[in-house]
Amino acid sequence: MKICFICHANVCRSFIAQEIFKNLLKKDNRTDIEVISRGTYTLPYLSIPLKIKNFLLENNIVCENHTPTQYSKQDLSSSDFIFVMTEEQYDEITDKYAEYSDKIYLLADFVSNKTRDIEDPISLDGKKFIKAAENVKELTIIAYKKILSTN
Repeated sequence: MKICFICHANVCRSFIAQEIFKNLLKKDNRTDIEVISRGTYTLPYLSIPLKIKNFLLENNIVCENHTPTQYSKQDLSSSDFIFVMTEEQYDEITDKYAEYSDKIYLLADFVSNKTRDIEDPISLDGKKFIKAAENVKELTIIAYKKILSTN
């Protein structure tokens, strides 16, 4: 099985979700699921912001090097679940690749049946940043449990 998380620049929400999901798989000794993250508009020279690395460290996750990567048709075709963070991303990808729309989900909708965008923590600081990053983490954990309960 393959899971793909997609956000805008692939340095915050999708990367946090990828690392949280990978950490959960590691804790459960699961090697049968591949997890990747991608972006809809990436710049490969960007790096993961320190506050993202620190947030993950506070959750006992040490990030490896990461190069922001633009999603591709191959990513979509090879993934079993594709999670996007906003309705705009959902619309953009499903308009361009309608043949994969049955496996593309708005992450918040997948876990709670409430269609809503996930706030991007990248431009936030302090408590607002923590709240937004924790939201990504919590939604990812619920998605993990939901996927594994059906697998």
